[in-house]
Amino acid sequence: MNTRIHRSTAAQRLLDHHRLRGRAYPKFAYWNRLYQQLQEEAEKRGKTPPPPPLEHGLEEDPTEANRMECLDEQVIWADRNSMLHIVQKFLDAMPPSGWQLQKN
Repeated sequence: MNTRIHRSTAAQRLLDHHRLRGRAYPKFAYWNRLYQQLQEEAEKRGKTPPPPPLEHGLEEDPTEANRMECLDEQVIWADRNSMLHIVQKFLDAMPPSGWQLQKN
């Protein structure tokens, strides 16, 4: 994953809002729902699909940093495809129990 991807101010604010509260990334059930919403919207709009969330079954388990980068990529993708509002609404509606907290 590319950690040097340019983020817009709006995308960065959204990520900062959650990261400053110790939220790393959504737990799989929520993340999968968010991905499905973005995928369906992309299909309706004729856009390329969003990057999928990291899942088990890979050769190595993704690290927390890998998963956070993956969420970053989805947020950036949503911003570039005029769907950032969908991500923001979804993440803001998630209960605290839906988040994997950062390990500091």
